[in-house]
Amino acid sequence: MKRTLVHGLPPLALNLAWAHQATTFSDDPTGTESGRLLLWVAVFAVVSVAIILGALLYGRKRASRGGDALDAVWFAVPIILVAVVGILGVQSAIQLFSTGGKPAFGVKVTAHRYWWDFDYAGTPVRLSNELVLPAGATVELRFTSTDAFHALSVPEVGLKASAIPGQNTRATVRFKKPGNYPGLCTEQCGLGARQHRMRVLVLEPETFDRFLTAASNFTPPPPATPELRRGAELFGSLCASCHTVRGTEAAGTAGPDLTLFGNRTTLGAASLPNTPVNLRTWIRAAPDLKPDVRMPAFAQLSDDDLNALVAYLESLRVEGFDFTALPQP
Repeated sequence: MKRTLVHGLPPLALNLAWAHQATTFSDDPTGTESGRLLLWVAVFAVVSVAIILGALLYGRKRASRGGDALDAVWFAVPIILVAVVGILGVQSAIQLFSTGGKPAFGVKVTAHRYWWDFDYAGTPVRLSNELVLPAGATVELRFTSTDAFHALSVPEVGLKASAIPGQNTRATVRFKKPGNYPGLCTEQCGLGARQHRMRVLVLEPETFDRFLTAASNFTPPPPATPELRRGAELFGSLCASCHTVRGTEAAGTAGPDLTLFGNRTTLGAASLPNTPVNLRTWIRAAPDLKPDVRMPAFAQLSDDDLNALVAYLESLRVEGFDFTALPQP
């Protein structure tokens, strides 16, 4: 038995330490407190095994050494250790259940194959594939799906929530610091599941308030150059049946909302960085870049028309917000 305990203790400690590390990598206070609670469980397990080993060894030698004093030590030390670990564990558990607080606002998250839609409650703001949130605020996310089973995972905050057709599931999330956090679908929802990604752009609270106000009041300005006018015409004829640009006649719902496309850091559901070069490639050959994507290829566009369409899409932005500067974990 002693040999079994000795050989089993290192793997036990290693596995518990790994679990604690994986949990405390979370940037969310709930995840951090969960990791702390798991740490006390690991300490309790190691201390318990050490006490059992000590008792076995001491029991064999007690007759030859005598040991009223040692008896008192072996009686007191385990009680003290268990009491200390128990108190710390209870404190962590209480803190865990009290972490979070009342949500500051809610966001409806709709999963599509293969992109994400975010509607901000009480505002006209709708974003796709990039969720913008304030640091330090608890936000309630309400999930549903239009087609298949999906599951959004954001590892840095320990978030994993299912999006199920015809049902509504809920989760709360809170980021402690600004940054650009990756998220992905963890369900095998189709051939494009590997590229069913998103980003969470976390801003300072004051910056987020300014952004939400600007996004709520945003209306695309009239195209100011011949190139932008041509791009707007092309968008209306080629893209408006599937995509929405709030404040224009484009009101399609089959594809992502492009109202603030110019503020995005990625395109194709976080498949590529949002650059003019990548956007031109995406428009010409999206099916080659993302399996099972429902966007057709527009290989027939001339270079001038393609440049005009890209310029128009990049102009759909609220000025003063450069999300590419956000740090990535």
